[in-house]
Amino acid sequence: LIRRTCSTDPYELKTEPKEITTVAALLACNACLLHKRLKSEASGMESLDGLDEIGRASDPTERLKNAWSKILQRDYEPVFRPALAVLENLPNSGSSHSAVRTLASSSHNLADSLNDLGYDHAGPLYHSILGTAKSDGAFYTNNISALMLAGLALSPDLIDWSSKEAITNLRILDPACGTGTLLMAAVKTIKERGLAAGAFGTGDLSEIHKGLVESTVTGLDINFHATQLAASNLTLGAPAIEYDSINIHTLQHGPQQDGGVRLGSLELLPDAFGNDVPNLFEFAKQAQLEQETTFARNDAAIQPDVHESPVILPDMGSFDIVLMNPPFSRNNLRNSKFPEKAKEDMQQRELTIRDRILKFDQAASESIDANSARTFFTPLAEALIGRSKGTLAKVLPVTALVSTSGVAERRYLARNFHIEFIVTSHDPKYPNFSENTSIHESLLICRRVRHNDLNRPTRFIALNKMPKSSEEVAEWLEAVHAGMPHRFHSEFSWPRDRVVAGDWTPAQYYDGQFAEIARNLESTVGFVQLGHMAQVEPAGRRVSDAFVNPFNNTLRGRYPILWNHKTDKQRTMLTSPDCICEPKLEKKHYAEAILWPKASRLLFAKRLRTNTVRTSAVFLTDAVLGQAWVPVRALQGLEGTSQTGLLESWCAWFNSTPAVICLLNRRQKSLNYSNFSLEQLRTIPAPSPEHPEIFRLYDAYYHLKTANLRPWPEMNKCPVRTEIDKAACAVAQLDPKEVADWRERLVREPTISNKSAA
Repeated sequence: LIRRTCSTDPYELKTEPKEITTVAALLACNACLLHKRLKSEASGMESLDGLDEIGRASDPTERLKNAWSKILQRDYEPVFRPALAVLENLPNSGSSHSAVRTLASSSHNLADSLNDLGYDHAGPLYHSILGTAKSDGAFYTNNISALMLAGLALSPDLIDWSSKEAITNLRILDPACGTGTLLMAAVKTIKERGLAAGAFGTGDLSEIHKGLVESTVTGLDINFHATQLAASNLTLGAPAIEYDSINIHTLQHGPQQDGGVRLGSLELLPDAFGNDVPNLFEFAKQAQLEQETTFARNDAAIQPDVHESPVILPDMGSFDIVLMNPPFSRNNLRNSKFPEKAKEDMQQRELTIRDRILKFDQAASESIDANSARTFFTPLAEALIGRSKGTLAKVLPVTALVSTSGVAERRYLARNFHIEFIVTSHDPKYPNFSENTSIHESLLICRRVRHNDLNRPTRFIALNKMPKSSEEVAEWLEAVHAGMPHRFHSEFSWPRDRVVAGDWTPAQYYDGQFAEIARNLESTVGFVQLGHMAQVEPAGRRVSDAFVNPFNNTLRGRYPILWNHKTDKQRTMLTSPDCICEPKLEKKHYAEAILWPKASRLLFAKRLRTNTVRTSAVFLTDAVLGQAWVPVRALQGLEGTSQTGLLESWCAWFNSTPAVICLLNRRQKSLNYSNFSLEQLRTIPAPSPEHPEIFRLYDAYYHLKTANLRPWPEMNKCPVRTEIDKAACAVAQLDPKEVADWRERLVREPTISNKSAA
């Protein structure tokens, strides 16, 4: 069962057997659900054994196999062929028969109600047990998020929803469709909009569904079991219809029999940028044939006819909407199920594709970060969408909206689209839109630039509460499209020129005004980017690579290091190292000759947890290195105050509220457990040594260095930070009342308070 039925890909066998058999059960379950509805609604299927009868039979497995063989004579291959393979491989035992009876009876009771849901019912379970998701970089969209994204993309003004012709002419693609969650949400949204506008009546829904499945929606993915679920989900919407085609295709990914490698949907990119390869129609058809022959080869009991099923796929540039939640794992995790040589070949294939794109579109090539498969989908989506009109709607990590490494991608998107909405969840319980991930995510809606878009701002929508039902999603969408306030969100507009320049920082805040505040602080007179005045290095990973972890050994060391950033211990600006380390033998020269000379008495936090942190910078009596901290050494030759005095003044500044806002404006990965790149830390503004008022910060440090700072969620009640802010206001020429207001508003930010803003 494990080897022959549940894996057309031998590398998937790293999945736990229990999880693989759960996938097999899902394949059979989906077939049972469709079986029930076909018997109830499809002409000519009335003679099928009912699931309730099968659930009472002495040999339910054989009767179910016979019924599914009859169904396959009519088609429904994507659903019933793999499900029948599961039954063929079950042992003839009492326990197997008992399991089949339970499956049949449960499906009989649930089939009708599941169809009424209108979205992916099995996806969440499949997502939770899929063993290869991490390797594939796949984090599947949850149902509520899918309805939100589809509802934003399929806006009330997108087409004339009262026109049946306009609806049937829509073309929608998900190039990383998984179990079809986004496609199901799109189909549900289209039917609801058309029904409400009078394009058709309730009696026409089955035929409308058939048209949407056959001609409107297309899904591509690299996981065969996921695409089987996607086909099942789409078919369940109108099972009585005999479909001519279901445009869900499994694309080859990984090592191939010819010695080469394939990259799934990314293999469409060379065609999009001038390479002589089959067009989208031919590519999908070829992939389908390869998948069918692979399935036949892996299960000798199944001998499907390899045939060219009619596939209706528009060519490049003709899709109206691309919906996607592309894989975003980095290379060190992605493709880990493959042998090392295959991984290297796949990474080289990615680089070859990126370099080919460079010949045709430099901006498209530069938008790709070779360390992340997600970024390859950006130029792919742009190429798939029509030139004159079209919409790109996708889920992506918030870090892609704010990190320095993502600037090129953001500029590329803004060059080709009007960035209409960026929706970010600031609900502490639900900061993401995908299953099984903890990172903060956003929904991005981009539309082809029209003349009247040239002066339109981007609407940043910050959710304080994630909708819990399709009814709440509908209520929320109505308010968003009408431009009305809603109990679930706050909204902030950001000028188009900033968006085009790659500044999308309002996504980080519930109160988007902090992005404006940070922007103004960064142009403060007398302040200079830290990297122009100081050496900010080495990164903590260099230290952990070169020195023996002091908490995992008993060696007596010689080099003081501030290793951890434990917020319950780092309470004051003046601190001391938490360990004495020894270099690793093989890294001794590197540690002593390269790293140690960069030690400093001033250290900046490299990562911090926003709801518990007290100090973002600390000062020590002697120079040290840091692991969760980064040394800051003033460059030689700076005029003004003494080196020690300058570093102490900077320590006070970096713990002030204005500097905290500048730091928050550079968050990466998670908004509440943030990492900062050295490049970002170097751009934080700090007073120059020549600043005439810098002594105020030095005085603040001298008098407050051993005083306990309260955590950021209590900064509005922290007398020490209030005193530091008085000095910071004098140096930066800020109004103390305004800065006090910033403190009050910061503690209401959900990523700081860890509480809902509602």
